[in-house]
Amino acid sequence: MIPPNQDQHKIPQVYLRKFGYVDPHQRERISVIHKDEKYTRQKNIESFYAPTNIFDIKSDDPRIPRMFEQLNCDLENEYNNIVGELEASGTLSNKSYAYLLQLIANLIVRSDFWREWVLGMLEHQDKENFLQVVLGHHCKDSNEFMNIKNQPFFRILADSPPIDVVNRVLIYFIDHLMLRLWHYEITFIQSQADKPWFTSTNPVVVHNRTGRFEIFAKESEIYFPLSPSFLAYAHYKGSEDTENPLRTLETNKTHKATDEQNENLQKIIMNNTADFLIIAGEFKFSKA
Repeated sequence: MIPPNQDQHKIPQVYLRKFGYVDPHQRERISVIHKDEKYTRQKNIESFYAPTNIFDIKSDDPRIPRMFEQLNCDLENEYNNIVGELEASGTLSNKSYAYLLQLIANLIVRSDFWREWVLGMLEHQDKENFLQVVLGHHCKDSNEFMNIKNQPFFRILADSPPIDVVNRVLIYFIDHLMLRLWHYEITFIQSQADKPWFTSTNPVVVHNRTGRFEIFAKESEIYFPLSPSFLAYAHYKGSEDTENPLRTLETNKTHKATDEQNENLQKIIMNNTADFLIIAGEFKFSKA
């Protein structure tokens, strides 16, 4: 029996625990700074960023309503394996590497920033063109792609109120992102001693360079603080942009951050659009 109401975490608890701590009352907590404030708050991991039914899908089919949330849980279950492999060997197996790419796409679509972006596209006059791009990979040939707008599943997404179908579209959006990400390569930057990576409530930083509807052009870059110790940097090797020296690092290897890299990467994380910056461990700060 599916419970009618469920707290669903935008940021996985298993991920937050890596950045959190246990207080004297044995509560799992994290230190955060809201973007409009100049002091830290201590939040309970169990309830942090966990709205009720945020990922539910409207459907009469009992298999469908929690499909998005189940996908989230399945990927979260691989998180500790990914981090454990990096801690043990500084590299990932093919299985964990593949799961990491899927986790990156999953966390992108779970963030408020990308949810609002997709909602904006669904409210735009060109929403049908957007949907055609996002759904197009399901077509078997160019003729089916050109006629996709007449298909019943397409019309449901195009003609329904955006808020009612956004979670369905986000699942398709994950698939669309994966078509790009399978061509990306990942390297890992290890944090300096006593300088753990920050993260945020929009944990995957996307430096995206796009055309009108294009998502993840070959010049785009991704920064993901995988844990306080490891930051995943993903990019497309075939890009003509060679300005970022991180592009030259060996794929699927761990590289220790230099002072300059540490400073630059922490700024990238802090400048990313998010409600809260998350600081590893118990950290209390107030600026007058």
